[in-house]
Amino acid sequence: MVLTNIAAVRSTDRDVRDAVRHTLNSLGLFWEEVDEPDPLKHSVAVFPEATQFVPVTIPSIFVGETALSYYGGEKNEVKRSPPEPAGFMVVDKVKIPYFGVKYDLEGERLLRQAPLYSKDSHLLLGYDLFRNVSYFLRGAESSLGLKRIRTSDRRFNPKVLEELRGVPVTTPLVDLHARFLLFAILFLHKRERLPLIMKQIPPSGYRGGMSISVPVYRTGSSRLRFDLRRFLRRAESWLERLVKGAEDLTFFVGRGEDYTPSKIRELLITMEESGHEVGLLASVRASIDHMSVAEEYEEVATILKRGGIGIRFRGVASTLMDAWKSAAYVEAAYALAGELADEMGFLLGTGYPFKAQGLVWNVPLLGRVSGRSSASRAAELAARWGGMMAVDVLDDLSTFSLIRAAKERGLWVAPPTALLERYRAVSDVKGTFRYDRRYLEGKLMPYSQVKDLQLRIMNPEGRDSVIRVDLEDGRPHEIRIPV
Repeated sequence: MVLTNIAAVRSTDRDVRDAVRHTLNSLGLFWEEVDEPDPLKHSVAVFPEATQFVPVTIPSIFVGETALSYYGGEKNEVKRSPPEPAGFMVVDKVKIPYFGVKYDLEGERLLRQAPLYSKDSHLLLGYDLFRNVSYFLRGAESSLGLKRIRTSDRRFNPKVLEELRGVPVTTPLVDLHARFLLFAILFLHKRERLPLIMKQIPPSGYRGGMSISVPVYRTGSSRLRFDLRRFLRRAESWLERLVKGAEDLTFFVGRGEDYTPSKIRELLITMEESGHEVGLLASVRASIDHMSVAEEYEEVATILKRGGIGIRFRGVASTLMDAWKSAAYVEAAYALAGELADEMGFLLGTGYPFKAQGLVWNVPLLGRVSGRSSASRAAELAARWGGMMAVDVLDDLSTFSLIRAAKERGLWVAPPTALLERYRAVSDVKGTFRYDRRYLEGKLMPYSQVKDLQLRIMNPEGRDSVIRVDLEDGRPHEIRIPV
């Protein structure tokens, strides 16, 4: 009987540890952070950057500088990286930019266009994968690398951005590095004749999760065509139509062009009573001024009579890290931060929620929707990457179009709070598994908020099987299936 869980050896670098946690959780892997792998508990170990030497007793993946210190090789310094890529890898016909240094390691090179090496029973990755992930989780792509590519009206130029990244703006870079790590993990599992077990993060039957967020800049009529009836009687505002006609929306309110939260107190209460979520649309100043964000946050919190409110920043006066610190100062539930290009894209480089340096949860923004065509593209991108992200909508027509497009593509539409609860809860589902070359058997330890779970099992030949597991709170669930 062979154990099938993954050990991630603890790094001395906090940013690397955050990146390990985000990467392995976003892949849905069963894993635990350890000081030393246990051959009686783990089948594969991952040694990230800044890992101190420990005995190696199971097949392992050594990453970047740790691979260099364990097995030797050469370190190649690269200028201007970051913010510009040091180079590009190609794995399964997918182009992946990498940043920082590259290592020529001792061992057999397995891929011609990517720095993956084999040494004894281990794999060596010739670049600092988790430091690359950390670079984007700290908001560097939006906060630092993009400052020089603004146009005269201070908007992003998507074409220049694509040249800088080396891949389209519709590609989340963190997810690409995660998939390269998954490629290496699968390589080891196939070589060792072991299955790999993964958790699907969205609820069973869904391809991804999407939060539809409505930043409210004004409360008047929508920008639809002229209607004489609006002059003859009081027409229902676009906000009132959304509150009555749609579900699972998040309205971000602040000091808009024609209102303050206090002036629309009854509407905000109606939003929450109708099942929607209300958050703070914070000013640019609030991203660097703790007194400003506290004042704006308190105004909305007083009306709603609750804390734990999410924040959508209109813009960022300095860096995204400043915005996250500002949100953490008022103990916000989450933040949606980062400016968006005209085209759909992942300017934060990631398609899953993350908590940068333990500050506050951030839900990545996919783009802005302002019509049927962009609604369709946004839903298609979310379904293709299968992540959990937010999409801004600008009016009622765009909102209804996006809801319809999301449901057609099998996306779970929910407020950011629900996305985060699901993401954290699924990550906390633990399991122990054994494989005897015929059957996979094991035990799942459910987290209290997860009632259903979909498992993806990749057998040693690479074939997939998917099973749905109904979990009962507080009780372990045993599985036994042929592989």
